[in-house]
Formats: sequence, C-alpha cells, structure tokens
Amino acid sequence: MGALLAMDIFNPAKTGKPFEVQELFIDIKKILLATDGSKSAINATKYAVALAKVFNAKVRAVFVDNTSESQSQPKITEDTVKEGISNTFNGRIGLSVAKEYSLKNNVEYDEKVVTGHISKKIIESSREFSPDLIIIGNSEKSGIRRSLGSVADAVMKGTDIPVLVIASER
Repeated sequence: MGALLAMDIFNPAKTGKPFEVQELFIDIKKILLATDGSKSAINATKYAVALAKVFNAKVRAVFVDNTSESQSQPKITEDTVKEGISNTFNGRIGLSVAKEYSLKNNVEYDEKVVTGHISKKIIESSREFSPDLIIIGNSEKSGIRRSLGSVADAVMKGTDIPVLVIASER
C-alpha cells in the first residue's frame, strides 16, 4: 500500500478498516499566561482565566521585563528610557489584571516577573512550570509578522506545549 493521505483515513477502501471517531479528553491543570499589559494580553488573560475556571486549572502569569535589554544598547536616549518605563508599567498592570480576574473567578493564581529576552524567558518559564497550555496575546505591532507576532511565533517554535494565541478585542 502506498502512502496514506490525511483524507484517506476516512476511506475504508484505502485503510482496510472503517474510520472510527473516539471520545476525546483534554486535561488542563496548569496554564501559563504571558502578559505585557497590552490589549491582546488583557484579552488573553480573559481566556486563560475562563479556561482555568472550566478545567479547575492553575494560572501562572509571567511578565518578561526586557527594559535592561533594550537599555543595554550603545546609545541610550530619553525615548528608550521612557519606553522601558512604559513597558514595565504596562506589564505590572497586566499582572494586576490577571490577579483580579483570577480572584473574581476563584481561580488559583500566581505570578512571576523575569528579565531578559521575551520569547526565551517565556519558553524557560514553561519548562519550570510545566503547563498544559500556554496562552499569549498576539503582537500589536506592524511588520512582516504582525498577523501572529514574533514573540508568539518564537514561543510556538520553541516548545512542544500547545500555544493559544489570542487577538485583541476589536
């Protein structure tokens, strides 16, 4: 028999046996939420808490503060300092929102702030926490990867844990 195509599994003549759909069960006990306080991250928080409530799962929110990374560039300007302060402030707001949603919905919650390269630290955090699902907001920046976001893309490529990417509400 030659190679089977995906559509061939539905064809008993090709496989020699009837296709059988079985009951599925996915158990989610731990969700890693990556947040930076952006609109898409806040929307991702809503999904993380709602899913945690349904599955009785724990949420760990992670904010990666990359301020020191952006300020280690050869030329530090007033704009890079302001951007770093703004990013840190927004990230802390994202953690506060995640905590409040979790408390209001009786979802077990903890949080972690790490510093460094964003996607690498999210992947590292997933290795430490061993979640069943990673939830992340998509990038709101423009460019080649704007449809998904370079951080979300890098996280998906860097882990074998399922990643749910959430867009901001429109």
